[in-house]
Amino acid sequence: MHNRSTAYQPRSNLKRAFLLLGIVIVLLALGGGYFFFWRHVARQLEAGVEAWAAEQRALGNEVALAWDGIGGFPFRFEATFRDPAIRWRGPGEEAAWTGATLHAQMAPWNLRRIEVRSEGQHTASLRLAGDPAEWRLAASGVAGAIDLYNNGLLRGFTLALGQPDVTLPDGAVLSSASATVLLDQPQTPPTDFNMPLARVMVEAKSLALPAGRRVLTGDPVESFTVDATIKGPMPMAPLKEALAAWRDAGGVVELHKFGFAQGPLVLSGNATVALDADLQPEGAGTITTAGLSEAVEILIRDGLIRADRALVARATVKALERPGADGRPEATVGLSLQNRTVSFGPVPLFTLQPIAWP
Repeated sequence: MHNRSTAYQPRSNLKRAFLLLGIVIVLLALGGGYFFFWRHVARQLEAGVEAWAAEQRALGNEVALAWDGIGGFPFRFEATFRDPAIRWRGPGEEAAWTGATLHAQMAPWNLRRIEVRSEGQHTASLRLAGDPAEWRLAASGVAGAIDLYNNGLLRGFTLALGQPDVTLPDGAVLSSASATVLLDQPQTPPTDFNMPLARVMVEAKSLALPAGRRVLTGDPVESFTVDATIKGPMPMAPLKEALAAWRDAGGVVELHKFGFAQGPLVLSGNATVALDADLQPEGAGTITTAGLSEAVEILIRDGLIRADRALVARATVKALERPGADGRPEATVGLSLQNRTVSFGPVPLFTLQPIAWP
């Protein structure tokens, strides 16, 4: 029988101990480095928020933010703002926002996205220069994300709003069960009509119309979607002047997708819209509809399609409709808007009320 030497075992154990010690030292160094990185960024964020608030106050704006600094170590940077209230005063407008407690956080590996949430009431308003009336938005909760460019400028946001109500300048109120709003804007403003000014997307569910207003009917709109890119430069000026300058520069709105469902009518499509000499919308597009025959009958019944146009409207729709996948008649038609008159093909449907821009 041969006895194996065990002289190597102390050396092996010593190597193992040094290896483990080395790993521990590396982990401690990495952990310490990460802690200093996190603390440095947290201090920078705290200083940035305070500097921004001071800058806004120096410009004559009002900023009220009660908070306790940045927390969330180690996996996030987070802050809680209690009873925030901000009022901005611009050259041609005044905007205000007040809200319930707002929670914000960002991941250490992505400092260009801020996730926000709040379950309380929020109110925002906008008043244009020389106009006593204001636009007003109220929501019972907010959740989403705000995106920034590397230089800290706003890139855009996606926000889900709970039970939003929009009050128009004339006092009419649009209320919805829920809505999602998206804004995406370029880092530099456009210099010609081919360049995007912003992409805007709005989705709303169970949209109740103001008393006395209607689309197809006065009942709530079951769903409404619009996804559009606004192209062309628009100056910082009172709204009417800004829109006129945008129109004169060749500005257009490309509606990549829009959708609408109310009563028997369901439609989706795309279009290009601009402003005419009177700053009224004009344009053309293509829509695919279900329930168009029923919708035309409602418009005829309620006098929105004149009696002398009813026969042509019915005949045109019947010629266009084909059975869809669910058996309901569908039609794909070209729509146009000119001189405030909505038409499909050669058939005028109805005339829109003029928009009185403030």
